[in-house]
Amino acid sequence: MDRPSPQATPAADRARVVAIDSEIHELEEQIRVLLLEQEACHQRLDVYKYPVLTLPNEITSEIFMHFLPPYPTCPRLAGPNSPTSLTYICRQWREIALATPKLWRAFCTVYTYSETEPARVAQTWLERSGSCPLSIYMGSSDKECFLALLLHRERWRHVQLDLAAEDVALIKGPMPLLESLSLNVDDIEYTHPATTVDDFPRLRAVTLDVADHGKWLPISQLTNLTYEEGDHADYYLPLLHGAANLVRLNLIDCSTDIPLESSVILERLETLVLLKTYSWEGDASQIFETFTLPVLHTLHISGALLGTDPINSLNLVVARSGCKLQAVLVAGKCGSWEESFHAAFPSIPDIAFDSQYNWYSEERRGNRDAF
Repeated sequence: MDRPSPQATPAADRARVVAIDSEIHELEEQIRVLLLEQEACHQRLDVYKYPVLTLPNEITSEIFMHFLPPYPTCPRLAGPNSPTSLTYICRQWREIALATPKLWRAFCTVYTYSETEPARVAQTWLERSGSCPLSIYMGSSDKECFLALLLHRERWRHVQLDLAAEDVALIKGPMPLLESLSLNVDDIEYTHPATTVDDFPRLRAVTLDVADHGKWLPISQLTNLTYEEGDHADYYLPLLHGAANLVRLNLIDCSTDIPLESSVILERLETLVLLKTYSWEGDASQIFETFTLPVLHTLHISGALLGTDPINSLNLVVARSGCKLQAVLVAGKCGSWEESFHAAFPSIPDIAFDSQYNWYSEERRGNRDAF
């Protein structure tokens, strides 16, 4: 914009002032028009409904359910995969999330930086879950958190607990919905809970880190049993005698040193998993000579447990039990056995080898029935 020179006359300045006033008026009018347009935009936005917010609450709630991992997998109490993240989007979504009990029926209390008070947060989830059956993974022996969970034991359905030895005795009372229980206790010396079979009428799957823990459980009604790190076969063998309904047995890092003249008959066992996840001596041939498994059709085994003559070891299973194996998975290092296995067992339709298999891997956690 041109400006008057320093030699401008008073008449020129007066003319310039008039021009400036005119320009200011024009700009003010433009601002007024823009403010009116802005207000109109705000009014339209205030009444606008985003399509997703026009859905019925029931549909939005169902969409929220698909945001979570499939039940009974347990999301953390906080973080991007937790239903708490849905409550931060908008007020409407927060209200829907808090009014959907199924969003809060499964959770994991493993510590993270954002979970400094797991007991308090877990209590909030328990309240939000209403009367829904619960799936819980308590990955640390937090006494306060455990006591909060115990108050809701009548709603337990799938429960994994890491406990201090002195807390195991607190697991008592009716648990009518409990279907699967996993226990990791920090000491084998503990007081067994005073329980009865009636406390666990629906319990079918149990995971124990030491077999001695199972003496107080209704072994006879189990269909899925896992022992982890059983240092002595004397722990798990006596219990197996009473496990008449087992369909699947997992022995993970358990001793294969079987006492002489032992005999275990599992007439309904269809799947046997024998794995070692770290370096220790072992040979599954003693198990194969002890177990009679007439309907076994799936064997999942670490290659190291098949010893120096893997073909003969596998023949022991078939010869003793008279079973018709349908699937064999050999895990870990197994040399160049694949061709010889297929040649030796043409009647087994599915023989596979997985050198990278890891029982404790993150992707298989919570889904250890996957073959």
